Amino acid sequence: MCTTLYPAPDWAAIRTVLLDMDGTLLDRAFDDHFYLEALPAHYAAANRMPVEAARERLVALYRAVEGELDWTDVDYWARTLKLDVPAIKDSLRHRIAPHPDSVVFLTFLRERKIPVHLVTNAHPKTLAIKMAQTGLEAYLDRTITAFDVGCLKSKVDYWVKSEVILGFVPAATLYVDDDEAALLSAQTHGIRHLYHRARSSSTAPPQVSSKYRSIETFHALMR
Repeated sequence: MCTTLYPAPDWAAIRTVLLDMDGTLLDRAFDDHFYLEALPAHYAAANRMPVEAARERLVALYRAVEGELDWTDVDYWARTLKLDVPAIKDSLRHRIAPHPDSVVFLTFLRERKIPVHLVTNAHPKTLAIKMAQTGLEAYLDRTITAFDVGCLKSKVDYWVKSEVILGFVPAATLYVDDDEAALLSAQTHGIRHLYHRARSSSTAPPQVSSKYRSIETFHALMR
């Protein structure tokens, strides 16, 4: 199990924890369903076309802006697809759920009085829906979205600006994400304690990183 490959962090050396949202704190099964099933179904109905053809068209559109701010901008997708994307997402909020170990880990950090900040690519409207559904905001000190700083986490500038806003010390910061590109840019910025969440979805097998220390659950860090 990739949860036991690495020693637990030296918590005495950690002054700040940064956590990704989708796939890390929250089960990515919701996002996979939304973008690959629900949204194509709505687009197919609105345009009187087969769902599979709609899915292929949307996946091509997703890939065209992958890595850019539009990729997670629900208002951009509303304009592009001529659908009320935020409303569709909100109608499915019952599918949004944290990983079973997320609150346990957040409580572990709170007991140690370590500041915890959410770092996410999510649009503020998506963030609001997910925080309202899960209640995780109560465990977080601050949240930085890509829209606060003008770029996704795969860009080093995200971390430059986030450090200014949050005041963290990169060498004393622990960061967990399921996205290797985000971890790479954080590493480039100097964030030292990096962990990759291998099990990002309850409906897909773990994807172990070849570049970063992979964990399946947060329990691997709570030792």
